[in-house]
Amino acid sequence: MKFLEQPQLEMLTSFLSNREIGDRILNGRIEAFSCKRAGEDKRLSKMLEQQYVDELACSPTALGSSPLGPLSDSGTRRLLIDLISTMNASFPDHDFSSVRPEQFLKEQHVSLVMSNINMHLAELSETYNSSFLEELWMSIEEVVKLKECEIYSYVPDMEEDPFSEGNLWTFNFFFFNKNLKRILYFTCIATSKYNPEISASQQSVVHMGEEEVEEEFMEGDGMGADMGGDDMNMTGEWEEEV
Repeated sequence: MKFLEQPQLEMLTSFLSNREIGDRILNGRIEAFSCKRAGEDKRLSKMLEQQYVDELACSPTALGSSPLGPLSDSGTRRLLIDLISTMNASFPDHDFSSVRPEQFLKEQHVSLVMSNINMHLAELSETYNSSFLEELWMSIEEVVKLKECEIYSYVPDMEEDPFSEGNLWTFNFFFFNKNLKRILYFTCIATSKYNPEISASQQSVVHMGEEEVEEEFMEGDGMGADMGGDDMNMTGEWEEEV
């Protein structure tokens, strides 16, 4: 998965880094990747493809179906591998190759995903920048075109996953645009600021940007005014086109 440099996403990630809200610390990142495979991605793809094929041969019913679709379908396997590769690319210090198909879900409605994210980040927006959510969705719209996306979520394993240790809540969403062959990965973790033991993997969520960029965003002089997305509002509802 090739990381795609997107200045507006980098600004949002900086704003979401190590942000204190009451008794919580928020860390998030929003990154875009091309689905083109190279190097380590190809090696991982071949390994996982063979693993899934072998499991299907031994027990056709074990992987016969999944929330992503039937694993007997090569397209479903490719999607699963792309999601795993995206997390590996975003968190290079952690190996997600053991993640199981049932840990992913296909979201049915973009409006529900938007509402979920807005709910978790509402206090952040109210505290630091009232236009944050609007600029967030304008940025995501510009990068992946929400109406064209399939959206998937990842449900962490409570015992072995870096997203699960000591967190208060977490979300992981993948916005996949097949036409653009692009995945936007949006992950966010809230932990208690009184928790003295936060894992190194969780610490790696912090992706600090330049201070002057962060200050500019907090003052409300973000990128929203220069972006499209006129048919979409920050509440997760699509406005009718005239």
